[in-house]
Amino acid sequence: MRLKMVGRGVLTASLNFFSSGLPAARRNLKMLVRSLERQLPPNIQYKRAVVGCAALFSGASKTEKEKLCHDILPLARTRVVSDCQTACFGATLGEPGVVIISGTGSIVLAQNEAGKTRHVGGWGHILGDGGSAYWIALESVKAAIAAEEGLGPKTRLSRAIRRWFNVKKLTEIVPAIYRPDFAKEELAALAERVAKEVSGRDAVFCDICCRAGRDLASQALAAARLARLKARPLTVYLVGGVLAHNTLVRAKLVAALKKSWPVRIEEPRLSPLSGTAAMALRDAGVEVTDRVVANIAKSDPIERVRRP
Repeated sequence: MRLKMVGRGVLTASLNFFSSGLPAARRNLKMLVRSLERQLPPNIQYKRAVVGCAALFSGASKTEKEKLCHDILPLARTRVVSDCQTACFGATLGEPGVVIISGTGSIVLAQNEAGKTRHVGGWGHILGDGGSAYWIALESVKAAIAAEEGLGPKTRLSRAIRRWFNVKKLTEIVPAIYRPDFAKEELAALAERVAKEVSGRDAVFCDICCRAGRDLASQALAAARLARLKARPLTVYLVGGVLAHNTLVRAKLVAALKKSWPVRIEEPRLSPLSGTAAMALRDAGVEVTDRVVANIAKSDPIERVRRP
């Protein structure tokens, strides 16, 4: 079967109906779907649709799906799942293994040989997200404050943070962080900036990155045990901006894993976004072959994580 990607939409707003609220999530979904429909041939019919949503740990209930998708997508042919599930399927294509995701937030999914999946993490920036960009940024700010108040070791972090917020004094970041519309993504973006400025030259930041890597490894091992994975070596997929760009976090993560379990680091087959498309194809009865995967990947190149 010859497949062709005929449309692509970009949505910067959230489909998370917990943090954004259901009306906003529906509005954002409708904007995305209508944007895609304008790119499609006339009189197109949906065979299957899959929506990845950050508000879920697993598949949406019938009620949740109806509330989000009613009058936007055909309910009988639509599945609403967690966006971490689409990322997992994109990485593994349904094969056993562990997927470690660390971007703005973090979560680990493990799928066993019987196809059963368990997750660790994914509780959001208030309750968890250890090892994520948000966590790294927050720990960096806390360390800078501790140094400023004489409660922690000296660090270059304060200067990097002040430059990021464009302020002269560390206390001046408070109005920015506590403003009502301050989003977690804004703080998470600080992690990459700090890494570029002080990585390898600041012991405090190195310690934060080492802790992030070990935290992610602990989550991965816990998920593998919960899923009762038997594979030796264990196939592990690394997904997300932190693991793509922060070499210290990645190295500490892999080293911690290898101390407890023989592992093999593999490249994700598809990006989280393309994982959604692959799930929809599978739901429509299309065999997701290597050729199909290559075709999908052409339209959405994945952010590659360099193997340690």
